[in-house]
Amino acid sequence: MNSKKAISYLFPTTVKTGVTSKGQSYEINFENGYKVLNSQNANYSYGSLHQIMQKGIFEVLKKIKPTRILMLGLGGGSAVEILHKKCDWPITIKAIEFDEDLAQFAKEEFKMNTYPALEIVIDDAFEWVKNNQDCKFDLIIDDLFLDDQVPETCFEKKYLEYMSHLLSENGIYFRNMMNIKENLRLTYETYLQSLFTRINCTKAKGYDNLIYLCSK
Repeated sequence: MNSKKAISYLFPTTVKTGVTSKGQSYEINFENGYKVLNSQNANYSYGSLHQIMQKGIFEVLKKIKPTRILMLGLGGGSAVEILHKKCDWPITIKAIEFDEDLAQFAKEEFKMNTYPALEIVIDDAFEWVKNNQDCKFDLIIDDLFLDDQVPETCFEKKYLEYMSHLLSENGIYFRNMMNIKENLRLTYETYLQSLFTRINCTKAKGYDNLIYLCSK
């Protein structure tokens, strides 16, 4: 067993740390035997986020069998691994990641280059969804964060309209949320209600994150 991996069962051990070309502070650590990607104040992949993603994806797969999947924010690729383990049917995943360094870490440190169904696009997610409204997806996983904050654009009605237009007829928009103020949450949910027929919001057990599953 890798010595850092073994020691991580006692306390976290650092593999790599620094700042990306987009100015994001990051740490790649071994924690409890698993390699994780953290920002300065949050887990980006394979730690607590992995547990939250598992819950959300499990709820999605009880409702639909998606084949065309869009991921907004790749991180280390937690959701990609979960989908490949849970989906025993052919899928394609298009992941939009604005930070090229994080995308490279996903390939080198978290083996995202071993998933042939995954296409990683380096682009600003807001621009990509605006410019690709003719595409359709059965599942959209929206996990855009800057450190532990959701970008302001994600709360705008126009952005959510883009999400609605990108969904196939029975598709699901899955949004992971955290650190959202009450007044902003209420406005956000009002926008969701105007664009989607069915909205389910649950709190991730043991975490403050809210999981939204929306369909037309």
